[in-house]
Amino acid sequence: MRPQIRLLGLAAVTMLAACAPQEATETTETPSAPMLDAETVRTQVDQFVSVWNAGDVASLGSMIAEDAVLMQPDGQPLVGHDAIMATISEGYDIAMYQQSATVDEVLALGDYAYARGTWTLNPTAEGGEDAPSMNGKWSVVYKAGPDGDWQTWRWIWNQPAGQGVAAAE
Repeated sequence: MRPQIRLLGLAAVTMLAACAPQEATETTETPSAPMLDAETVRTQVDQFVSVWNAGDVASLGSMIAEDAVLMQPDGQPLVGHDAIMATISEGYDIAMYQQSATVDEVLALGDYAYARGTWTLNPTAEGGEDAPSMNGKWSVVYKAGPDGDWQTWRWIWNQPAGQGVAAAE
């Protein structure tokens, strides 16, 4: 028998087997998190700024992934949720500044999204008249958290040289 005829016969048997009725199998897959889109990411940024300005550290913590990494200006990377939250809790006086943020770009890719923009910190009355305004740029990669909420996974921010230090080293 020629090789072409054998190959055609094998292909026909394979096709027939594929068309045969299959038994339904039960899956135990958990539903995946909803796809990230630009509007979801923009909402996430707004929520982050709102809880930051309210000084709601617990809600802020729920927005940070367990395996998150934060890179701040002139410092070592902070690796892990606990290290990031300790720095925020101990190194920032949230009551002295109110934050605002813009979103300049969003790129959603399935279970992840990238966003970048600018931030501004304006002093509150508690911050005093001498407290300077600060600003800079930020970049975040989001991923689905264990409850399907979107969490900050990779985070970097900077500020122009010469501005006051916003965090304790």
